[in-house]
Amino acid sequence: MRTTRVRAYVDKALDLLQRHSMESAKVDWPSIRAQAHLATAGASTPEDTYDAIRQVIATLGNPHTHLVTSHRASTPPEPTVPTGRLVEATAWLVIPETDARNGAAYVTAGLGVLNDLISNQPTGWVVDLRGNRGGDMHPMLTVVAPLLGEGEKGRFIGPNGRGQGWGIRRGHVYNGWHTAFRRTKIPAALDARVAVLVDGRTASSGEAVLISFLGAENVRTFGEPTAGYATANQAFKLPDGARIAITTAHMADRTGRVYGNTPIAPDTPVSNSSATGDRVRDTAIAWLAQRP
Repeated sequence: MRTTRVRAYVDKALDLLQRHSMESAKVDWPSIRAQAHLATAGASTPEDTYDAIRQVIATLGNPHTHLVTSHRASTPPEPTVPTGRLVEATAWLVIPETDARNGAAYVTAGLGVLNDLISNQPTGWVVDLRGNRGGDMHPMLTVVAPLLGEGEKGRFIGPNGRGQGWGIRRGHVYNGWHTAFRRTKIPAALDARVAVLVDGRTASSGEAVLISFLGAENVRTFGEPTAGYATANQAFKLPDGARIAITTAHMADRTGRVYGNTPIAPDTPVSNSSATGDRVRDTAIAWLAQRP
């Protein structure tokens, strides 16, 4: 790659960061650009510029903004689907992370599990978000939509203070003007008490699902503080296939409380599961067994 093409590649990355990053206004861009061009003066391939771009990202100070290499961007993650079962009379629904490319299969499997659990008429629900590192929130929210009920459940707040809401409308997940999986049949809303389980690996879209439950009277959260990536990222493609995931908004719950890069603490702190059982889940089930 010629020097001019390397320079154009770096400029493309920096243009995207300057235009879209939540922290853009705090940065001296002429100085940052000069340093990045100096650091990549001898570069001959896009890969040679990755470290310099990462240094610019580090200067922004947002841990959720990151560079995804061309190799990683072209390698889809292992597909996951929700699972669940009854624990005595309580429904235990595990909501793992998912990539958008796996969304349809995720929703089909998840709603199958959900319907099976509903048919057993559980006395309460545990929604397990532990280990959910994020991905696409729309399939996750679609599976738990009957537990959320109708209405706005959260908002994305941009650097200008403007917000875009997400929630449930006529049973389906919406995000701004977009309706997810609109042709999928969703079970009716459930009037149920819900315990939500989180830990230090609950991140990004996993935190969006958590936030969607926060503020509801029939919900309590258990476990350990989340990862602290309650922000919206938008992925932008670079010429070699690499991507920059840029934080463009913070998440807020239905009460208006704004989150961001601070871990979200659960209502009831419980340490990780012991070797002899699942203390977090068992504590949540004990709460559900109490009379409201």
